[in-house]
Amino acid sequence: MVKFIAFLIAAVAAWLAFGAASLHEKNPGHYGLILPVVLGAVAVISLLYVFSGGKAKAKSRR
Repeated sequence: MVKFIAFLIAAVAAWLAFGAASLHEKNPGHYGLILPVVLGAVAVISLLYVFSGGKAKAKSRR
């Protein structure tokens, strides 16, 4: 369930980053690049969490 939420966060962040980058492309004087870069980083970090396997589980000792 946590990976699904992380995937949804990555999808929404990527969509918002695309929109922010489009606004920057249309009017670079008014819209900066900080927001698309930050949202892109959030999307990448979320996807890394989804594909890395999350938390490592320790093996039990006998």
